[in-house]
Amino acid sequence: MSRAMTYRYPARAMVADYVRAVLGVACTAAPLILMDLPGLVQAVLAFLAIIFALFGTQAVLRQATRILVSERDIRARPVGTQLAWDSLTRLTLAYFSVRRDGRSGWMELKVQSGRRTLRIDSRLEGFTEVVRQATAAASRACLHLDATTLSNLANLGIGVGMGVEIGTAPEPGTGEHG
Repeated sequence: MSRAMTYRYPARAMVADYVRAVLGVACTAAPLILMDLPGLVQAVLAFLAIIFALFGTQAVLRQATRILVSERDIRARPVGTQLAWDSLTRLTLAYFSVRRDGRSGWMELKVQSGRRTLRIDSRLEGFTEVVRQATAAASRACLHLDATTLSNLANLGIGVGMGVEIGTAPEPGTGEHG
């Protein structure tokens, strides 16, 4: 890949978050505006309205985010996070289920270089290709991948290269990463 590929979160993938945010703000702000409530109830509802508004803001920012992946690095714009593949220190791929049977949920890729971390969830168009590029970089860096990450990679149909060490990732800050 000679040029950076650009990936984004499509609006249709963000609709549920927008609906949750709007409903949450409406259900918490409406009583504040329309009713005379005790101070403690007002404080709780105001706090919840702020939380829902922040959630909505996060959804807007996520949809505005562009993930650029090149042979050299991965970047998130407009937030400005940039990680060089050759300095990758950790990669995890987690699955979060919303049902007990595990059938419904999402994945989150976390790539780290020193203290800089970039998290990408599976709503991103091209998520599997981004995970594939990150896994190749982890292989070149001989990173340890935990069993959960290996299982989730297999579920995506992504093979692990010979450079990846299978096992439990070392504790952050131990200096061991390859």
